[in-house]
Amino acid sequence: MSERKPQSNHSAVRVFIKRPVNDYFLRREVASNVSVSQEDAEAEKNNQQPGSNSPVSTVKDSHVQQVKELVRLCGVLRADLSLDEVLQQIVNSTAACTGFKLVCINLLDQSGSMLHAAAATGLPAELWRKLRENPNSLSVILNMLRPEFRISQSFFIPHGHEDELAEVSFVTVRSSEGKVYRPGQWHPEDVLIIPLYWSNKQEMIGCISLDDPADGLVPTEDTIEMAELFASKAAIAIENARKFQEREAERLALEDGIAVLSKDIALLAQGDMQVRITSQHPRLQPITTALNSTIDQISTILYEMQTMTQVVDEHMQNVQRNTELLFQDTHQQELQVHQISRTIEDFAQRMHTISKQAANLSKTAIDGVDVTREAQTTVDRTVEGMGIVRDATLQSARMMKKLSESGQEINETVLVMNDLTMRMHLLALNAAIEATRAGEHGRGFTVIAQEVRALATSSTEAARKVGEYIRTIQQETTKASQGVEQSTQEVVKQTELVMQTGVALDAVGIVTDQLTQLIDGICSTAGNQMQGSQLVVTAISEILRMTGDVTRHMHDMQQSTNSLVEISNTLRSRLSSLHLRGA
Repeated sequence: MSERKPQSNHSAVRVFIKRPVNDYFLRREVASNVSVSQEDAEAEKNNQQPGSNSPVSTVKDSHVQQVKELVRLCGVLRADLSLDEVLQQIVNSTAACTGFKLVCINLLDQSGSMLHAAAATGLPAELWRKLRENPNSLSVILNMLRPEFRISQSFFIPHGHEDELAEVSFVTVRSSEGKVYRPGQWHPEDVLIIPLYWSNKQEMIGCISLDDPADGLVPTEDTIEMAELFASKAAIAIENARKFQEREAERLALEDGIAVLSKDIALLAQGDMQVRITSQHPRLQPITTALNSTIDQISTILYEMQTMTQVVDEHMQNVQRNTELLFQDTHQQELQVHQISRTIEDFAQRMHTISKQAANLSKTAIDGVDVTREAQTTVDRTVEGMGIVRDATLQSARMMKKLSESGQEINETVLVMNDLTMRMHLLALNAAIEATRAGEHGRGFTVIAQEVRALATSSTEAARKVGEYIRTIQQETTKASQGVEQSTQEVVKQTELVMQTGVALDAVGIVTDQLTQLIDGICSTAGNQMQGSQLVVTAISEILRMTGDVTRHMHDMQQSTNSLVEISNTLRSRLSSLHLRGA
């Protein structure tokens, strides 16, 4: 609670003055005039100016003093003063400014039916105690306040009205026994009462009773009006003091309620959410109701949070394990991506080498096509030459066959010649025999026979040699014929092989053309593959970079997950220390 700054409450006071015609006040004025005339006469005797020390001058000074005291009282009375202090200030100022030695303020109690003495001045302690012990009924006091006793806003009940005062409990400081009171003088049984009303409504809160004036005279209307000013100020001060007391009581009750509320909130601050906040102060009831409702909602939320925290903790444990596995897998993937990158780079280099080799192979294939074409031409020529050789061989075979046939004929002729030689030999032998028989006459025949015989021998030898030559020729011819036949067969075979070689060369040419096209396709594909490999290398490099980023992010995520697990554990431990309602 903040300290309240003392304030001075000043209120304008409007006084309605009603001048009744009353014998007591007429006598009071006559007595005053008489005393003034006597004083003027004494002043003439003493050669003094009339009125220089006159009652008029004294009255003016008294009015000035009363105004000053009223202003001072307005400054002294503050809202932070207690009611007793306010009332005591008022009775003291009223007594000092109005000239009454006895001033008493009576206030209604909480029941609104009894008037109790609240403050007084000029009373001995015994009389003050007696007055406080004997309160007056409000109805009795109201019966006294009759219109015929009213002067301005006050009521003056002169002595002699014992019936009206029979039920009133009051004390007197002076006794009237054995004394004679002139008209206009104050009698101990005279009563002057000034009612006190609330400022905003015409409800009586008490009254001020005045007694024992210092001059011993019945007060004038001016004096009563001045007393009414103090009474009005007293009513305002009492109202303010009571409001302050009510507010102070309200503040104290509110502080007590806040203290109880603080204790309950302190228990809440210690984590005891099962406490029910209570407060007896009605102004705190909405707050306690709202707080209890809020605490119920918070307890429900915290209970759900505890459940969710446990679930989240389990999930976070799984996430942590999965994150660790994922981090390991990501690291392994990064290593594999590195290996793939190196493999792709090697593959790209190999594809570049293959592209170069395919280009070289394409050139070699083109050269092979040319060589194949030249070989095909040569094979064609060989086939033609083999055809010619085959024809020549066949011709040679035919000629050898004819030669063999001619040798046979020669052999037959040789046989004939041998036969002829045998005959000639026989003839020479016969001629020799005949020559021998002829003797001398037969010598010529002998010579002829010898010549014939020598010729026959020579012929036989020649026929033998011819026969041998013929046989040799026939043998050689047979061998040559066989060799020619074999050569013919080989030529046929070789011709067939050459033709097959030509066909194979044609196929090789076709295959070489296809191979050239395939090599061109391989070369083009290798070029495209090399370009694709470069793109793959670039993509792998980007994947490698992204994998590195993923690895770093996974590492950060692992750290964040670990931090989140710690936070979750801390939150769970903090929530476990709370005692929730209905948990």
